[in-house]
Amino acid sequence: MISKLLPSCASALCMSATLALGLLPTFSATAATQSGYCEISRTQPGAPPMSWDNNDYVTTAKYSVFGAESCEVPNNATITNIRASFTAYADRQVLTRGLLLGDYILTVSASSPYLPNPLTGQVKAIISAYGANSLGSSTVNLPFNGTRLDNLSFTLKAQLSNSVSLRCANRNPAECEDYMYFEYTIGVDYEYEVPGVPDAPGWINASASGNSVNVNWEPVSGATYKVAIQYNNNSWTDYQYIPSPASASYMSWHNLNDGNRRYRVVACNSYGCSQPSPISNTVTVRSGLGTPNAPYARLSSNTIIVDWNDVPGAYQYVLSIKYNNNNWTDYRFYSAPNTSSISWSNLGSGNRQYRVKACTQSGICYNASPASNVVSN
Repeated sequence: MISKLLPSCASALCMSATLALGLLPTFSATAATQSGYCEISRTQPGAPPMSWDNNDYVTTAKYSVFGAESCEVPNNATITNIRASFTAYADRQVLTRGLLLGDYILTVSASSPYLPNPLTGQVKAIISAYGANSLGSSTVNLPFNGTRLDNLSFTLKAQLSNSVSLRCANRNPAECEDYMYFEYTIGVDYEYEVPGVPDAPGWINASASGNSVNVNWEPVSGATYKVAIQYNNNSWTDYQYIPSPASASYMSWHNLNDGNRRYRVVACNSYGCSQPSPISNTVTVRSGLGTPNAPYARLSSNTIIVDWNDVPGAYQYVLSIKYNNNNWTDYRFYSAPNTSSISWSNLGSGNRQYRVKACTQSGICYNASPASNVVSN
């Protein structure tokens, strides 16, 4: 919420405004009625707003109108209380003598597209002083409670409602007209409904298939989501996993390491995120890749080609080689991803056998196959 003085004024004698700034409250987990405050003030005199004639004795009622001042507030904000105060001042350098006696009134009118007729309230001060700069002030409450505040414009009229006896120093109109000005403050309390963050999803469910996990949860209207994971007995991650699109109420992970996982989710909107959902059931990932059959090795020209059967769920394979009567090598010869074949060219002559393991994308490999046939070159 920002309180704002609009730039338009009915008179060229308008002055600057002091603006009071309010901060929006922190949003709660549910929609709530919040309160706010804005203030429209004219506190620097500049040129006096009242227009006086150059008579030797000033006895005619005078006034000046200030126009269209508004508060910029949330939609559907309504006034709970409004206060207005004003002070009248006279310039001693212009006045020579006189008893300042009369009714000084500030009239506040309010109009908006939501009101069939303008509302009006008055702040009135009866002032009696002699030769003083400050003539007096008054503060009252105005009857605007319950009025919708957004798009409400306030028009102010400063007025001397009856005659006073004042003596001007000379007959120069410019000086005689400039001996009095007003300051005023309009303070507005209001309340408005604040949309809250979404409710938390009421349930979340996880299921595992091989080395993949699928998670879905209760949809929340208008929300996007963030997911946190607990792996085995580790700490929960941050809410860093976001479905695609972010409004989808489900998410999947693939090629996971073996282990136990639990999930929870928060629903979010532009005001923030909900409390966490309940924690999902625990799912266990056991890749359990099968063991390949014994590979088949063959010679093609000067290239040895080794083939084996595909293992469901495998991403890659790793092989060990026995050359002549040497020991088996470590499993360090990887096939291309999703390929159950590998080849070597321009090898030295000798006898070779091969064994293969199936592996996940994260590099976990399972049981070794039986040894292949012997291939010689």
